[in-house]
Amino acid sequence: MKTLATDALLQSDPFDTSQAGKSLFLESFKENALFHYKHHAFTHRLWNKLGFHPEMLVAEEDLALVPGTMVHLFKEHEFHSVPKDEIVLTLTSSGTGGQKSQQFLSRYSLDNVKKLALNIHRSLGMADSREYNYLCFTYDPQVANDLGTAFTDELLTNFTGKKEVFYAIGWNEEKQDFELNESETIKAFHRFADSGIPTRILGFPALLFEIIEKYNLSLDLGVDSWLQTGGGWKGKADKEIPKHEFRDFITKRLGIPGEHQRDLFGMVEHGIPYVDCEKGNLHIPNYARVFTRSPVDMSLLPVGEKGLLHFLCSYNYSYPAPSLLTTDYGRVGKCDCSLGGNILFLEGRAGVSKHKGCALKALELLRK
Repeated sequence: MKTLATDALLQSDPFDTSQAGKSLFLESFKENALFHYKHHAFTHRLWNKLGFHPEMLVAEEDLALVPGTMVHLFKEHEFHSVPKDEIVLTLTSSGTGGQKSQQFLSRYSLDNVKKLALNIHRSLGMADSREYNYLCFTYDPQVANDLGTAFTDELLTNFTGKKEVFYAIGWNEEKQDFELNESETIKAFHRFADSGIPTRILGFPALLFEIIEKYNLSLDLGVDSWLQTGGGWKGKADKEIPKHEFRDFITKRLGIPGEHQRDLFGMVEHGIPYVDCEKGNLHIPNYARVFTRSPVDMSLLPVGEKGLLHFLCSYNYSYPAPSLLTTDYGRVGKCDCSLGGNILFLEGRAGVSKHKGCALKALELLRK
Protein backbone atom coordinates (compact mmCIF):
# COMPACT_ATOMS: atom_id res chain seq x y z
CA MET A 1 0.00 0.00 0.00
CA LYS A 2 1.31 3.44 -0.92
CA THR A 3 0.07 6.39 1.14
CA LEU A 4 2.32 9.33 0.39
CA ALA A 5 1.09 11.79 3.03
CA THR A 6 0.81 9.19 5.80
CA ASP A 7 4.26 7.79 5.07
CA ALA A 8 5.68 11.32 5.16
CA LEU A 9 3.87 12.09 8.43
CA LEU A 10 5.32 9.03 10.15
CA GLN A 11 8.82 10.06 9.07
CA SER A 12 8.38 13.49 10.66
CA ASP A 13 8.89 14.83 14.18
CA PRO A 14 5.92 13.58 16.22
CA PHE A 15 5.77 16.87 18.11
CA ASP A 16 6.13 19.27 15.19
CA THR A 17 3.78 22.15 15.99
CA SER A 18 4.68 24.25 12.95
CA GLN A 19 2.24 25.11 10.19
CA ALA A 20 4.06 22.65 7.94
CA GLY A 21 3.57 19.91 10.52
CA LYS A 22 -0.13 20.69 10.84
CA SER A 23 -0.55 20.67 7.07
CA LEU A 24 1.16 17.28 6.89
CA PHE A 25 -1.30 15.79 9.39
CA LEU A 26 -4.24 17.34 7.52
CA GLU A 27 -3.12 15.78 4.23
CA SER A 28 -2.47 12.44 5.92
CA PHE A 29 -5.87 12.42 7.59
CA LYS A 30 -7.64 13.39 4.37
CA GLU A 31 -5.83 10.57 2.57
CA ASN A 32 -6.86 8.09 5.26
CA ALA A 33 -10.45 9.33 5.47
CA LEU A 34 -10.89 9.00 1.71
CA PHE A 35 -9.69 5.39 1.89
CA HIS A 36 -12.20 4.42 4.58
CA TYR A 37 -14.97 6.39 2.84
CA LYS A 38 -14.38 4.34 -0.31
CA HIS A 39 -13.76 0.96 1.31
CA HIS A 40 -16.02 0.78 4.38
CA ALA A 41 -19.75 0.80 3.69
CA PHE A 42 -20.91 1.89 7.15
CA THR A 43 -18.48 4.82 7.28
CA HIS A 44 -19.57 5.83 3.76
CA ARG A 45 -23.27 5.80 4.71
CA LEU A 46 -22.74 7.54 8.06
CA TRP A 47 -20.71 10.39 6.61
CA ASN A 48 -23.15 10.82 3.71
CA LYS A 49 -26.08 10.96 6.12
CA LEU A 50 -24.33 13.60 8.22
CA GLY A 51 -23.32 15.64 5.19
CA PHE A 52 -19.58 15.09 5.43
CA HIS A 53 -17.11 14.20 2.68
CA PRO A 54 -13.31 13.98 3.12
CA GLU A 55 -12.83 16.49 0.29
CA MET A 56 -14.23 19.10 2.69
CA LEU A 57 -10.91 18.98 4.59
CA VAL A 58 -8.96 21.97 3.26
CA ALA A 59 -7.77 23.65 6.49
CA GLU A 60 -6.83 22.61 10.04
CA GLU A 61 -10.12 23.85 11.50
CA ASP A 62 -12.04 21.60 9.09
CA LEU A 63 -10.88 18.54 11.04
CA ALA A 64 -13.50 19.37 13.67
CA LEU A 65 -16.16 18.70 10.99
CA VAL A 66 -15.36 14.98 10.83
CA PRO A 67 -18.20 12.97 12.44
CA GLY A 68 -17.11 10.68 15.24
CA THR A 69 -18.00 6.99 15.19
CA MET A 70 -19.13 5.94 18.67
CA VAL A 71 -16.68 3.62 20.39
CA HIS A 72 -19.46 1.21 21.38
CA LEU A 73 -20.02 0.26 17.76
CA PHE A 74 -16.59 -1.36 17.73
CA LYS A 75 -17.64 -3.53 20.67
CA GLU A 76 -20.72 -4.76 18.83
CA HIS A 77 -19.47 -5.16 15.25
CA GLU A 78 -16.40 -6.38 13.41
CA PHE A 79 -15.30 -3.45 11.27
CA HIS A 80 -12.45 -3.53 8.78
CA SER A 81 -11.73 -1.68 5.53
CA VAL A 82 -9.57 -4.32 3.85
CA PRO A 83 -10.25 -7.97 2.98
CA LYS A 84 -10.11 -10.18 6.05
CA ASP A 85 -7.21 -12.21 4.62
CA GLU A 86 -5.06 -9.06 4.84
CA ILE A 87 -5.48 -8.87 8.64
CA VAL A 88 -2.30 -10.04 10.39
CA LEU A 89 -3.18 -9.10 13.99
CA THR A 90 -6.44 -8.65 15.89
CA LEU A 91 -6.25 -6.82 19.22
CA THR A 92 -8.96 -6.79 21.88
CA SER A 93 -9.55 -4.43 24.76
CA SER A 94 -10.72 -6.98 27.34
CA GLY A 95 -9.28 -10.22 28.65
CA THR A 96 -12.30 -12.00 30.11
CA GLY A 97 -15.98 -11.18 30.05
CA GLY A 98 -17.63 -7.95 29.01
CA GLN A 99 -17.91 -6.56 25.51
CA LYS A 100 -14.65 -6.54 23.61
CA SER A 101 -13.49 -3.91 21.18
CA GLN A 102 -11.46 -5.40 18.38
CA GLN A 103 -8.90 -3.61 16.27
CA PHE A 104 -7.88 -5.27 13.00
CA LEU A 105 -4.39 -4.55 11.73
CA SER A 106 -3.03 -5.24 8.26
CA ARG A 107 0.74 -5.53 7.84
CA TYR A 108 0.94 -1.91 6.71
CA SER A 109 -1.14 -0.58 9.62
CA LEU A 110 0.78 -2.72 12.13
CA ASP A 111 4.09 -1.39 10.82
CA ASN A 112 2.70 2.14 11.09
CA VAL A 113 1.63 1.82 14.73
CA LYS A 114 5.04 0.39 15.66
CA LYS A 115 6.79 3.21 13.83
CA LEU A 116 4.77 6.02 15.40
CA ALA A 117 5.11 4.57 18.91
CA LEU A 118 8.89 4.38 18.52
CA ASN A 119 9.05 7.93 17.16
CA ILE A 120 7.05 9.28 20.11
CA HIS A 121 9.11 7.49 22.75
CA ARG A 122 12.39 8.42 21.05
CA SER A 123 11.38 12.10 20.98
CA LEU A 124 10.63 11.90 24.70
CA GLY A 125 14.07 10.44 25.44
CA MET A 126 12.64 7.04 26.31
CA ALA A 127 14.27 4.90 23.61
CA ASP A 128 17.95 3.96 23.52
CA SER A 129 20.29 1.08 22.75
CA ARG A 130 21.29 0.43 26.38
CA GLU A 131 20.41 -2.95 27.87
CA TYR A 132 17.63 -3.13 30.48
CA ASN A 133 15.81 -5.74 32.53
CA TYR A 134 12.03 -5.46 32.14
CA LEU A 135 9.48 -6.12 34.86
CA CYS A 136 6.04 -5.98 33.23
CA PHE A 137 2.91 -5.74 35.37
CA THR A 138 0.73 -7.00 32.56
CA TYR A 139 -0.24 -10.17 30.74
CA ASP A 140 2.35 -12.48 29.22
CA PRO A 141 2.02 -11.85 25.45
CA GLN A 142 2.90 -15.48 24.72
CA VAL A 143 -0.57 -16.30 26.06
CA ALA A 144 -2.51 -13.04 25.80
CA ASN A 145 -1.22 -12.17 22.37
CA ASP A 146 -4.48 -10.50 21.33
CA LEU A 147 -4.82 -8.19 24.33
CA GLY A 148 -4.07 -4.53 23.65
CA THR A 149 -2.19 -4.05 26.93
CA ALA A 150 -0.01 -7.11 26.32
CA PHE A 151 0.77 -5.93 22.79
CA THR A 152 1.65 -2.44 24.03
CA ASP A 153 4.02 -3.59 26.76
CA GLU A 154 5.74 -6.09 24.48
CA LEU A 155 6.17 -3.29 21.93
CA LEU A 156 7.67 -0.99 24.58
CA THR A 157 10.34 -3.57 25.44
CA ASN A 158 11.65 -3.25 21.87
CA PHE A 159 12.58 0.42 22.21
CA THR A 160 15.81 -0.43 24.07
CA GLY A 161 18.27 -3.25 24.37
CA LYS A 162 16.93 -5.90 26.73
CA LYS A 163 18.40 -8.52 29.02
CA GLU A 164 15.58 -10.30 30.87
CA VAL A 165 11.86 -9.67 30.45
CA PHE A 166 9.55 -10.87 33.23
CA TYR A 167 5.74 -10.76 32.96
CA ALA A 168 3.96 -10.72 36.31
CA ILE A 169 0.61 -11.98 34.99
CA GLY A 170 0.80 -15.46 33.52
CA TRP A 171 -1.60 -18.23 32.56
CA ASN A 172 -2.52 -20.91 35.10
CA GLU A 173 -3.33 -24.00 33.07
CA GLU A 174 -5.01 -25.74 36.01
CA LYS A 175 -7.32 -22.81 36.76
CA GLN A 176 -7.68 -21.87 33.09
CA ASP A 177 -7.26 -18.24 34.02
CA PHE A 178 -4.66 -15.52 34.32
CA GLU A 179 -2.80 -15.35 37.62
CA LEU A 180 -0.53 -12.81 39.25
CA ASN A 181 2.63 -14.67 40.22
CA GLU A 182 3.45 -12.69 43.34
CA SER A 183 6.33 -14.82 44.61
CA GLU A 184 8.17 -14.78 41.26
CA THR A 185 7.50 -11.07 40.89
CA ILE A 186 9.16 -10.33 44.24
CA LYS A 187 12.10 -12.52 43.24
CA ALA A 188 12.40 -10.58 39.98
CA PHE A 189 12.47 -7.28 41.88
CA HIS A 190 15.39 -8.46 44.01
CA ARG A 191 17.17 -10.16 41.11
CA PHE A 192 17.02 -6.99 39.01
CA ALA A 193 18.13 -4.78 41.93
CA ASP A 194 21.23 -6.97 42.37
CA SER A 195 22.03 -7.30 38.65
CA GLY A 196 23.85 -4.02 38.06
CA ILE A 197 21.64 -3.52 34.99
CA PRO A 198 18.97 -0.79 35.02
CA THR A 199 15.33 -1.87 35.16
CA ARG A 200 12.29 -0.74 33.24
CA ILE A 201 8.91 -1.36 34.90
CA LEU A 202 5.81 -1.33 32.71
CA GLY A 203 2.12 -1.82 33.37
CA PHE A 204 -0.79 -1.10 35.67
CA PRO A 205 0.10 1.46 38.40
CA ALA A 206 -2.46 0.14 40.91
CA LEU A 207 -1.02 -3.37 40.63
CA LEU A 208 2.53 -2.08 41.18
CA PHE A 209 1.45 0.07 44.12
CA GLU A 210 -0.35 -2.77 45.89
CA ILE A 211 2.55 -5.20 45.45
CA ILE A 212 5.01 -2.67 46.92
CA GLU A 213 2.69 -2.01 49.84
CA LYS A 214 1.77 -5.65 50.45
CA TYR A 215 5.40 -6.80 50.59
CA ASN A 216 6.79 -3.55 52.02
CA LEU A 217 9.35 -3.37 49.20
CA SER A 218 12.25 -0.97 49.55
CA LEU A 219 14.88 -1.44 46.82
CA ASP A 220 17.32 0.63 44.83
CA LEU A 221 16.89 -0.15 41.13
CA GLY A 222 19.28 2.64 40.22
CA VAL A 223 19.05 6.15 38.77
CA ASP A 224 19.09 4.83 35.19
CA SER A 225 15.92 2.80 35.73
CA TRP A 226 12.50 3.82 34.38
CA LEU A 227 8.82 3.32 35.12
CA GLN A 228 6.12 3.63 32.46
CA THR A 229 2.61 3.06 33.74
CA GLY A 230 -0.54 2.50 31.72
CA GLY A 231 -4.10 1.35 32.27
CA GLY A 232 -4.96 3.78 35.04
CA TRP A 233 -6.41 2.99 38.46
CA LYS A 234 -9.66 1.41 37.27
CA GLY A 235 -11.44 -0.32 40.14
CA LYS A 236 -9.11 1.36 42.65
CA ALA A 237 -10.11 5.00 42.23
CA ASP A 238 -10.52 5.33 46.00
CA LYS A 239 -6.84 4.47 46.46
CA GLU A 240 -5.46 6.45 43.53
CA ILE A 241 -2.52 8.66 44.44
CA PRO A 242 -2.00 12.04 42.73
CA LYS A 243 0.70 11.71 40.09
CA HIS A 244 3.32 13.74 41.96
CA GLU A 245 2.76 11.72 45.16
CA PHE A 246 2.99 8.46 43.24
CA ARG A 247 6.29 9.59 41.70
CA ASP A 248 7.68 10.42 45.14
CA PHE A 249 6.49 7.04 46.45
CA ILE A 250 8.23 5.16 43.62
CA THR A 251 11.45 7.15 44.05
CA LYS A 252 11.47 6.41 47.78
CA ARG A 253 10.65 2.71 47.45
CA LEU A 254 12.45 1.77 44.22
CA GLY A 255 15.03 4.50 43.63
CA ILE A 256 13.66 5.51 40.21
CA PRO A 257 14.04 9.29 39.63
CA GLY A 258 10.83 11.26 39.15
CA GLU A 259 11.84 12.41 35.67
CA HIS A 260 12.15 8.75 34.62
CA GLN A 261 8.54 8.00 35.56
CA ARG A 262 5.98 8.43 32.79
CA ASP A 263 2.36 7.51 32.30
CA LEU A 264 0.76 6.41 29.02
CA PHE A 265 -2.85 6.65 27.93
CA GLY A 266 -4.14 4.72 24.97
CA MET A 267 -7.21 2.96 23.57
CA VAL A 268 -7.12 -0.24 21.57
CA GLU A 269 -9.61 1.30 19.11
CA HIS A 270 -7.41 4.36 18.54
CA GLY A 271 -3.85 3.10 18.82
CA ILE A 272 -2.05 6.40 19.46
CA PRO A 273 0.02 6.52 22.68
CA TYR A 274 -0.33 9.72 24.70
CA VAL A 275 2.78 9.79 26.87
CA ASP A 276 3.93 12.00 29.75
CA CYS A 277 6.71 14.50 29.33
CA GLU A 278 9.08 14.82 32.27
CA LYS A 279 6.63 17.29 33.86
CA GLY A 280 3.95 14.63 33.97
CA ASN A 281 1.65 15.86 31.17
CA LEU A 282 0.20 13.63 28.44
CA HIS A 283 1.24 15.17 25.12
CA ILE A 284 -0.85 15.00 21.97
CA PRO A 285 1.49 14.14 19.08
CA ASN A 286 1.12 15.52 15.58
CA TYR A 287 -0.04 12.03 14.60
CA ALA A 288 -3.45 12.76 16.18
CA ARG A 289 -5.99 15.44 17.03
CA VAL A 290 -8.17 15.58 20.14
CA PHE A 291 -11.42 17.54 20.46
CA THR A 292 -13.97 17.74 23.24
CA ARG A 293 -17.69 17.47 22.50
CA SER A 294 -20.82 18.40 24.42
CA PRO A 295 -22.56 15.25 25.69
CA VAL A 296 -25.89 16.99 25.00
CA ASP A 297 -25.62 17.80 21.29
CA MET A 298 -22.07 16.72 20.24
CA SER A 299 -21.15 20.34 19.49
CA LEU A 300 -17.46 21.28 19.56
CA LEU A 301 -16.33 22.74 22.88
CA PRO A 302 -13.60 25.38 23.30
CA VAL A 303 -10.06 24.29 24.14
CA GLY A 304 -9.80 23.84 27.89
CA GLU A 305 -13.45 22.92 28.41
CA LYS A 306 -14.38 19.45 29.68
CA GLY A 307 -16.36 17.22 27.36
CA LEU A 308 -16.50 13.83 25.64
CA LEU A 309 -13.17 13.05 24.01
CA HIS A 310 -13.11 12.84 20.22
CA PHE A 311 -9.91 11.37 18.72
CA LEU A 312 -8.60 11.57 15.14
CA CYS A 313 -5.69 9.62 13.65
CA SER A 314 -4.51 8.58 10.19
CA TYR A 315 -2.08 5.64 10.46
CA ASN A 316 -4.62 2.78 10.27
CA TYR A 317 -5.92 1.73 6.87
CA SER A 318 -7.40 -1.61 7.94
CA TYR A 319 -9.66 -0.44 10.77
CA PRO A 320 -12.22 2.34 10.11
CA ALA A 321 -11.69 4.43 13.25
CA PRO A 322 -10.01 7.57 11.89
CA SER A 323 -12.55 9.56 13.92
CA LEU A 324 -13.52 8.00 17.25
CA LEU A 325 -16.03 9.43 19.74
CA THR A 326 -15.47 7.98 23.20
CA THR A 327 -17.31 7.67 26.50
CA ASP A 328 -14.42 9.33 28.35
CA TYR A 329 -14.48 12.88 29.66
CA GLY A 330 -11.42 15.07 29.25
CA ARG A 331 -10.07 18.41 28.16
CA VAL A 332 -7.20 19.80 26.13
CA GLY A 333 -4.61 22.18 27.60
CA LYS A 334 -1.08 23.49 27.26
CA CYS A 335 2.29 22.51 28.76
CA ASP A 336 5.27 24.79 29.36
CA CYS A 337 7.86 22.08 28.60
CA SER A 338 10.14 22.25 25.55
CA LEU A 339 7.86 20.04 23.43
CA GLY A 340 5.10 22.61 23.16
CA GLY A 341 1.77 21.69 21.64
CA ASN A 342 -1.40 20.51 23.37
CA ILE A 343 -1.76 18.10 26.25
CA LEU A 344 -4.57 15.80 27.30
CA PHE A 345 -6.28 15.82 30.69
CA LEU A 346 -8.43 12.79 31.55
CA GLU A 347 -11.54 13.53 33.60
CA GLY A 348 -13.17 10.12 34.04
CA ARG A 349 -15.81 8.05 32.30
CA ALA A 350 -19.28 9.15 31.22
CA GLY A 351 -22.26 7.06 32.27
CA VAL A 352 -22.86 4.93 35.33
CA SER A 353 -22.00 1.39 34.22
CA LYS A 354 -18.63 -0.18 34.90
CA HIS A 355 -16.68 -1.67 32.02
CA LYS A 356 -14.59 -4.67 32.82
CA GLY A 357 -11.41 -4.35 30.81
CA CYS A 358 -7.80 -5.45 31.09
CA ALA A 359 -7.00 -3.25 34.09
CA LEU A 360 -10.07 -4.31 36.08
CA LYS A 361 -9.31 -7.97 35.44
CA ALA A 362 -5.70 -7.45 36.51
CA LEU A 363 -6.77 -5.90 39.81
CA GLU A 364 -8.99 -8.87 40.58
CA LEU A 365 -5.87 -11.03 40.64
CA LEU A 366 -4.72 -9.36 43.85
CA ARG A 367 -7.96 -10.30 45.57
CA LYS A 368 -7.81 -14.02 44.75
